[in-house]
Amino acid sequence: MTLMQRVKKIISALLMILGAVLVLYLGEDGFLLIALFLCVSLVFYGLRSLLFYATMARHMVDGRISLYKGLILLDLGIFSLTVLNDPHVFIVLYILGINAFSGIVDILRALEARKLQSPSWRMNLAAGIVSIVFALAAGVSGLVMKDMEVTTIIFVIGVFWSAAAKLISAFRRTAIVYIP
Repeated sequence: MTLMQRVKKIISALLMILGAVLVLYLGEDGFLLIALFLCVSLVFYGLRSLLFYATMARHMVDGRISLYKGLILLDLGIFSLTVLNDPHVFIVLYILGINAFSGIVDILRALEARKLQSPSWRMNLAAGIVSIVFALAAGVSGLVMKDMEVTTIIFVIGVFWSAAAKLISAFRRTAIVYIP
């Protein structure tokens, strides 16, 4: 990992912590602010992928993937903007989807790392299990019990967990592979 990648991870983790504190401080308005930020960032990321497709990716092998990704992200961002009137369901579904997906990816990465006899597979497995537990807890509290205070606390704990994981990975030494 280069120095710039480490700096980006540290800045990203600090912004995540700031966002979590903002959600705790503002409550309902913090959710609206975070949801608006997520929607706008999805729209801009989708537009960036479409611009990349229009300028370069259409001439590349499998460049259509950039087109599809851009269209899906743009549609998801615009759809999310229309759902902002009821941010509770949006935030709960966001927590469920992102945490469940990242948990499954972390578990699969841990199983692959275990096959390769990497020492970090236990950390990835623990991170995956914790992400899935956060997803289930947010789903139960937000969709079944409809208690947004508990969902807010679960969301903030999940953001703090993700920020801590980013900080740990930013300061972890990375192995360099030398090929003779």
